[in-house]
Amino acid sequence: MRLELTLPASLRGQTVMLDALEAVEGSQQTKALLRPILEIVTRAVSSGIQQEFFDNFERYANEENLPRQGIGAVTVALDLPESDLDAVRGDLLDVAVAGSERIWQTVSDGEAAATFEVICDILDEGLTPIDQQALLDANLADLAG
Repeated sequence: MRLELTLPASLRGQTVMLDALEAVEGSQQTKALLRPILEIVTRAVSSGIQQEFFDNFERYANEENLPRQGIGAVTVALDLPESDLDAVRGDLLDVAVAGSERIWQTVSDGEAAATFEVICDILDEGLTPIDQQALLDANLADLAG
């Protein structure tokens, strides 16, 4: 599955989504799939090395000097293994709801809560890149309006 999203710049450097992932109940497999994606967002990892970062997360997890994206929105573009997604479908929905609620309760960050939930929903439903961005944009617009 291809994950392609442009996320709010406000998520750069914010660990709230990662903190929520660690705090909620969910399988290790689900968390292992989401953790590198959320790290890419938090650290605004350059699109040129995102796939390598995702595929070899254990090697890069503590690397401090990874190339970063320029100022502004954070773009994520990854090919995710279908077998990994199939193994965590269903659990992703529980993690989405619990993580989003946790973010609202701890820091009241609507953008982060919506983004966390939408990423999980996209992975669970296997949406196309066009539908992915539309879902995120609609959720963020609901917050603003």
